[in-house]
Amino acid sequence: MRFGLMWPNSPSPNVTSAAVAERNPDVLDVDAHIALARTAESIGVDFVFFADGYTNHGEHNARVGHGEPCISAPVWAPLVMASTEHIGVVTTMHARYLSPVVLARLGANLDVLSGGRWGWNIVPGAKGSEAKLFGLADDVEHDERYAVVAETLAAVRTLWDARGKPVDFKGKYYHLQGVPRGPYPVQQSPLIFNAGVSPAGQEFIATNADYAFFAVVEDLNKVASAVKQLGDRTEAAGRSRLEVNLAGSIGYVLDSSSSAAREKYEWVRESVDMDAARGWAKGFLSGSQTYQQNFGGEFDEAARKIGLAAGSQVLVGTPAEVAEQLIEIHRITGLRGFMWLSLLWDPAEVAQLGEVFPYLEKAGLWEPPATRRWSW
Repeated sequence: MRFGLMWPNSPSPNVTSAAVAERNPDVLDVDAHIALARTAESIGVDFVFFADGYTNHGEHNARVGHGEPCISAPVWAPLVMASTEHIGVVTTMHARYLSPVVLARLGANLDVLSGGRWGWNIVPGAKGSEAKLFGLADDVEHDERYAVVAETLAAVRTLWDARGKPVDFKGKYYHLQGVPRGPYPVQQSPLIFNAGVSPAGQEFIATNADYAFFAVVEDLNKVASAVKQLGDRTEAAGRSRLEVNLAGSIGYVLDSSSSAAREKYEWVRESVDMDAARGWAKGFLSGSQTYQQNFGGEFDEAARKIGLAAGSQVLVGTPAEVAEQLIEIHRITGLRGFMWLSLLWDPAEVAQLGEVFPYLEKAGLWEPPATRRWSW
């Protein structure tokens, strides 16, 4: 298995809760990020993942510190790179908002800064509010967004491959000519991430990506179906289904006893601000058919789930109990990795994840990154 940690990019990125935001460290404190980076690497996490965006989730979300302020992925990721030696660092950068030339240059420099540990979560840029902020027309059809993503990635890889030679990239959306400046990536091809769940998104992942990630919802049969469908698409694209690792996004609350973990979880759950949760849920449900299928029904019930770990399951218990739950999810769904969503993200809380891994190692599902040369 491979494990990522969703990086805290705001006071309370995974819970619509002012109480949680107040309890977490200051998201603009450099020392807090350095301490968390060193903790993540020391406990055996394979990579950290910086989500990003340009507009807030809404008035109530901003009020409770959910997604606001939001640190910039390519700006803050170097802190993690400079504070660690081995862990992978993934940054989100939008295909629609930045030129392939800018994306290629940012990515190459991030890969060099990290010594070849950078990965790119390439996303289309689909929020109407962001399109307006950038002054773009909000009329690009869903599948065409992924056509833009695919061409953007091809253009960026052409620029990375230039190595001081002239390029002449001609596509439907871009025509790039010239000699791009170095540096060039340390890796031959930095790892590509995407969370697309639509047929167009899955086709892009099956053809181009190294990692896919999506929510681990309560109905594990739906997760298993998504895993199988993506594996089938990957094979149809001429790749081994193992070439795309699947990281299920999942929340956790750990403590030394079951009762203490449950008490902590209930405190977090009861602190969810429903006005903010409704705003977040509205955005999710209006923009994703998958979320409509997973959380259809009574709106406030769906909003409460989405307001807590974006609708992903939250594993609660001791390290041994959480490991047992992960093993069961792996058995039912076929997931080969997970993206941890920290509801409480101070380093002491995150450090408890390190106590889960030995149980997975004993079950033959995990080995320390150092013993596999930090491959992720």
